[in-house]
Amino acid sequence: MPVDENTRLRIRQYLIELMDEGAADAMMESMPPIPWTELATKDDIARLDDRLVGIDGRIDSLTERVDGTNTRIDTIADRLDGTNTRIDTIADRLDGTNERLDTTNERMADLSRAVTVGFFSMALTLAVFLIGTIASLIAAGAFS
Repeated sequence: MPVDENTRLRIRQYLIELMDEGAADAMMESMPPIPWTELATKDDIARLDDRLVGIDGRIDSLTERVDGTNTRIDTIADRLDGTNTRIDTIADRLDGTNERLDTTNERMADLSRAVTVGFFSMALTLAVFLIGTIASLIAAGAFS
């Protein structure tokens, strides 16, 4: 039968009546606050120790696996860093190429405008020349 706190106090009072308070306290301290069947024995502790050793072994094994996984992750991260560096280099080169293409496009547009202006200037000069020549021939009576 489990002993509750109220019963323990009554036992202590009874022991104080039979002997002095110090001896009663010593006897009460020798009684566990729980039933004797709930106390662990050395065999119980040894079995728990054996289980803990097994658990420790499994934890060590898991730790090694996690360490291996971390090493692989670190290797992958290093490779990704290298890949990112190469991608950044390619992006920089593409930016330079785009800048050169933009400059070339601007020069081509300038050249196209210059050629167009030159062509129209030559056409206008030729038209003026032809008109002048035709007018001279008309004035000279070449068409009469």
